[in-house]
Amino acid sequence: MLERDDRFSRGIIAILSGTVLSRLIAFAAIPILSRLFTPSDFGVFALLSMLIAVLGPVATWRYEASIILPDDESDAVNLLLVSCIATTISSVLLGLAFWIWGHQIADFLGSPQLAPWLPWSSFCIWSVGMFTSLRLWKSRMDDFAAISYARVADSGALSTVQLGLAMIFPGALFGLMIGPYVARFMGFFTIMVSTLRADGPRIRSALDLNRSLVLAKRYIRFPQFDLPASALNNFSREMPIALLGVFFLPQWVGLYSVANRVMSVPLQVVGGAIAQVYLPLAQVASQSSRLDRFTLAIFNRLLRLSVTPMIMVAIAAPELLAFILGDQWYFAGTFLRWICPWLMLAFIASPISEVFSVLERQADKLVFNSVLFITRLFSLVIGGLLGDVFLAVALFGISGAVFWFVQCYWLIKISGVRMILFWKHVSMELLRAVPYITIISYAQWSHNDVRKIVLTLFALFVVFVTLNWRELLSSGRASQMSSESSPTGRRSPAKG
Repeated sequence: MLERDDRFSRGIIAILSGTVLSRLIAFAAIPILSRLFTPSDFGVFALLSMLIAVLGPVATWRYEASIILPDDESDAVNLLLVSCIATTISSVLLGLAFWIWGHQIADFLGSPQLAPWLPWSSFCIWSVGMFTSLRLWKSRMDDFAAISYARVADSGALSTVQLGLAMIFPGALFGLMIGPYVARFMGFFTIMVSTLRADGPRIRSALDLNRSLVLAKRYIRFPQFDLPASALNNFSREMPIALLGVFFLPQWVGLYSVANRVMSVPLQVVGGAIAQVYLPLAQVASQSSRLDRFTLAIFNRLLRLSVTPMIMVAIAAPELLAFILGDQWYFAGTFLRWICPWLMLAFIASPISEVFSVLERQADKLVFNSVLFITRLFSLVIGGLLGDVFLAVALFGISGAVFWFVQCYWLIKISGVRMILFWKHVSMELLRAVPYITIISYAQWSHNDVRKIVLTLFALFVVFVTLNWRELLSSGRASQMSSESSPTGRRSPAKG
């Protein structure tokens, strides 16, 4: 177990080491871009990004998740082929659909400026699907550094292109919109070159179209259950962008998208790294009947990393975003306050949701994501019909938080962990957050000065990191938890 946990920590560090710099550049670009473009401009950009984010990851028909599972490497190679073929078919069909109905789709989303960009978005979707397929192959091969380099290429290209064009053509929407096209291709191209250099000969020698067809049937549950579940989850996550565009002006779409983007950057850096490393190691843990220990260790680390910081951000969000982005983005902070609980719980549950794949319980995932989709759809529609954008975002955030908490509970349960340990860890983290909550709440109540509130928030973050950095980064804690006697006293659950 120690070796597996060391692999886990090394994998996270490998991904984070290359990704943090590019994400910091992207994060640093937001205050500049927010002063060069209006909330309405960001609204149009958010709609394009929403379509790519929803359709790109599912263009593979979710066959990429199966690449990790076979013991035989040749089978993994042919599942990679299946995933790439599915991505190409999906992208061609979507390109044709956008070419024919692009103007109607843009008008429905309340943004006619989006129409010229839609037919070409299929290229971004193809790049995302191919990148996702190769990323899972690299995860299987424990080549997390290659994933990190590709992330750097993607994020670095996005920030460079957007900032460069914004400086040359201030206020021109083109400066925002061209960024994703360049970035997504750079990410795919980087990981493709790395894969061909490291694994090209053995991939070519193992390719077998007939075997690929057999494996596509063997893992048919991924497109049957995981594809609709993931599509629903992706769209439910991006749903505010679409429905706020339908019901409200683009400026509200832009305000929400920037609020979500500001908080998602740091969460995606850490959560994405953990998720990419968790799946292959969870598969190993399941085979050795230690999935319960491994999942509980990672769950505890995710709790420690997110609960206190996210609650502090939620309390001070309006002042924080007004300070960072400018006064015109104050209401983006109000949106952020409502979606912080959802983002926090999604950050905790998303990495360990790979348990559904490890145990081949994709039907469970479909049920959960269907419920999430329906409740969030009704939340946004109610707010839209009532003409209250703040109510729409608040209901969306609350329903998302409730869903992710329930799913997290279920994931821990089916991993074989005794639920008293789940409640113990949750309660302990909430208690640890109380002093921080008290101080930031008092600072907000006693001061009207935005700078003093932000300074207090920053000081509390420094204290939090100082007190917790060893436990957050070291592999020792997870190793210790995983090497203790099993929380269940029984073997990990069987697949079903």
